[in-house]
Amino acid sequence: MIMGEVQALEAIDVAPDSIWGDEDETIVYAQVLGQGKAVIFRFQRSDDSLPESLPSRIVCCYHDLEVPDGTFTFQDRSSMRSALWSAIATVWPDCIKDPAIGNPGIVVDILPGETQEIVGRAYQEPLFDQYLALLHDIHPSDLVAGGHSPRIFDISEIVLLEVLGGRGCSKRVQFQDARKPSPLVFKGIDFQTYLQLHDDDDEFARTTVDVWRCSTKLIANMPRHPNIQSPPRYLVSVRDSDQNPVLVGHLSTYFAGGDLGNAIEAANAGKSQIPLKQKAKWCHQMCLAITHTHRVAHTYHMDIKPGNFVIDDQENLILIDWEQSGAPATTLAPEADGTWDVEEQGTNENGSPKLVYTKYTGPERRNMPEGSGRESFNIWNVFPEWQASCPRAVELAEVFALGRTMWMLLSQTANNFDEVEHPNDVQVIWAGKNDPPSHWVEMVENCMKVDPNDRPSLDDLVDFWEGEAYSFKPQASSGFEAARFDLCRPS
Repeated sequence: MIMGEVQALEAIDVAPDSIWGDEDETIVYAQVLGQGKAVIFRFQRSDDSLPESLPSRIVCCYHDLEVPDGTFTFQDRSSMRSALWSAIATVWPDCIKDPAIGNPGIVVDILPGETQEIVGRAYQEPLFDQYLALLHDIHPSDLVAGGHSPRIFDISEIVLLEVLGGRGCSKRVQFQDARKPSPLVFKGIDFQTYLQLHDDDDEFARTTVDVWRCSTKLIANMPRHPNIQSPPRYLVSVRDSDQNPVLVGHLSTYFAGGDLGNAIEAANAGKSQIPLKQKAKWCHQMCLAITHTHRVAHTYHMDIKPGNFVIDDQENLILIDWEQSGAPATTLAPEADGTWDVEEQGTNENGSPKLVYTKYTGPERRNMPEGSGRESFNIWNVFPEWQASCPRAVELAEVFALGRTMWMLLSQTANNFDEVEHPNDVQVIWAGKNDPPSHWVEMVENCMKVDPNDRPSLDDLVDFWEGEAYSFKPQASSGFEAARFDLCRPS
C-alpha cells in the first residue's frame, strides 16, 4: 500500500485494512480500523447508478471492466485506491456516530449524495445470514479436547488491531476490557473473511470453515510439545437474529517476536548474521516439532516454512498454522506435487522400506476445492492419501520441506520467491563467505535429495541437530542443562 494513498485516513487516525471485490464484478468492499472498530464499506455499480459516479468508477477500475470513456474509471489502480480511502475518510465522522455501526453484519454503503459527492449509509448485509448458516452447526466440542469447557467471548468484546499473514483468517486482537490478557491472535471465519470468499455456491467458504474446525480440533487433541502451539485459550461467537451465539473463531497466544521469516529479514536488513548457536538451536527445534508431529501425534503439518515458526520470548520456535489445506511451492517436496503415486516395495540397504514412485496417468482427479490454484498440487493433495496408505512417504516429504526451511535459515534467504510456482523453480544457493559449517550444509542438502529414499529420517535429523546445538553449550553444563534436550525429545 503506497503511503500517499492513505493520507486522508491517517489524518483522522483511521487505518486502512484491505480492499476486495465480489465474484460478479459489481461490488468493491474495503475495511478500515478505527476507534476500536473494524468497519466494512461497499462501493456498488448497478444498472441504476450513473457511470461517472464514484462507486461505479471504483468498481470499473478494480475489476478492470471495459468502459467507453476514461471518465468512467481511473487512470490507474493507485488513483482508485486513493479515491476509495478518501471517500471513506469523508463519511467516517458521521458513520462512527451511528450506534449500529459496530453491530454484526453491518456494512456502510458509499452512495452518491444529492447535495454532495458521496454519503455513507449503514445497512444490514443480507449475506450475513448465509455467513452464519455456514457456522451454525459448530459446537465447542468441535474445537476443544473432550472434557474441556472453554470460555466464550462475544466478538463485540474484541478489538481488531491488524491482519496477520498465513492461511485463512488470522488477526491480532485485544479485548475491549484492558484488564483481560492482550494481545491475542484470532483465528476463524469473521464476516470480512466470508465476504472475501463468498461465491454462488460458497464451496470455498464452506471448505475454509471445515479446515478451521478440523485444524483447531487437531491442535486441541494433539499431545503437548514445547515447540508446537498450544490449544486455543478462548472461543469467539457472534449472535444471530435470535440472539443465539454462533461460534466463529478462537483466540490463541500472540508472539510479539514475529516469525522465523521476520528474523531472517531483520538480520539481512541490518547486514548481520544470525549466530550459528542460534541457528543450530532453531534447526533442532524445527526437527523436534515435526518429529513429534509424525511419531507422537501420527499426523503431518504440510505447510512447513519460516513463516510458520513463531519466536517466543525465550527465542524458542513454536510451530503454528495446522490447516493441512495447502503446501507452499517453495518448500514442497517435488514428488508431492500431485502427479505421483507411491508404494512400499522391498527394503533399502539400511533396512527401511523402499518407496517406489510412479507417475499418475489415470483420469483427472481432484480432492482440493475449486479456486485453490492451477498447479497440480492445488488440484490433488497427496498428503491425506499418503498418510493413510504410506505414511513414510509423507515423513520424507516433510524432511524435504524441513531441508528447504533450514536452508533458508542457514543461508538467510528470505525472499526472491515471488515467481516460484513449483518446488523445482527454487534455486538452492549457498552465499559463500557466510556459509555455515560444511557438515551442516551436507545434512541439509541430504534432506533435499531428489530420491526420497536417500533422505535422512526425522530421527536422524533430531540426533544430528541435538549434537550440534549441544556443542555450543559450556562443557561444564549442569545436569539440568543437559536434560533440557531430553525433555523435548519425542518418546
